[in-house]
Amino acid sequence: AELMIKSSIGKLQIDFDPLVVAKESGFELLEFSAEDALALKEMPFHHRDPFDRMLISQAINRKFSLMSDDGKFKKYGCQLL
Repeated sequence: AELMIKSSIGKLQIDFDPLVVAKESGFELLEFSAEDALALKEMPFHHRDPFDRMLISQAINRKFSLMSDDGKFKKYGCQLL
């Protein structure tokens, strides 16, 4: 979603279909669930970026690890690579 929003407002030029590239690269697409959305209400505001907060919520709910060097992610207690 973040890529598409940035592309639509002219902040990012995308010359490929991100969904096709992700699937061809072997990535599994992950839906944002109602449970992920509800968990956002309980999360502290260590991080204001809504897209990052959505990723953190998904990772915590599914016990997945995130790959990030953003120090604010650590404050949520999610697993980082």
